[in-house]
Amino acid sequence: MATPRYPGRLIGRLTEVLKGITGKLRREKPPAMIGLPPSARGLTGRPADLALHAQEVAHEWEDVGEAYVQKLMRELGIAEQRIGAPDYTRGGVKRAFLPEDTRGRTNDEWGRLYVDSGILNPELNAAENGLEAARIWAEARLRDRVKAVVAHEDIESRGVSHGEAVQRAPDTELPIGENARRILRSIAEGAKRER
Repeated sequence: MATPRYPGRLIGRLTEVLKGITGKLRREKPPAMIGLPPSARGLTGRPADLALHAQEVAHEWEDVGEAYVQKLMRELGIAEQRIGAPDYTRGGVKRAFLPEDTRGRTNDEWGRLYVDSGILNPELNAAENGLEAARIWAEARLRDRVKAVVAHEDIESRGVSHGEAVQRAPDTELPIGENARRILRSIAEGAKRER
């Protein structure tokens, strides 16, 4: 192998390349954001009204909510014909999750059960259920909220008044689990205090 004719030129060129690389590495990167972050300016990216926020999230995740609610109803042993109903405005697709409603639950005259965006609202019915029930609801997992709502609606759909369903729901025969029963017991206690 022959030695290069101009080794000084090669060394000079390598020195320039290394200086360029180290210069790029030493440069400070520009800030990710200029000014105050949106949260410091009062911009949260979500509505201040929690019910409206829950409704927006429910619309964005409607397909996931639908599958989840139907799955939980089946696990609880709700008969297939009572899990929601066909929505003919959407091509007859069965719907048990109603993102546009905000009450948390409903049932119809045929005994079919529905859950709505209210289950995502940590302040759902806080004023009427009392402070303890509101705290338990806000801290509860979504699964337990859905099970509690379904248990209440299952009883109410059998011709029982809302007030009576509130008192009877904690003792439901559905396998809702202790956390959902705790939600229902706190709501029943809150309703007793209101009388």
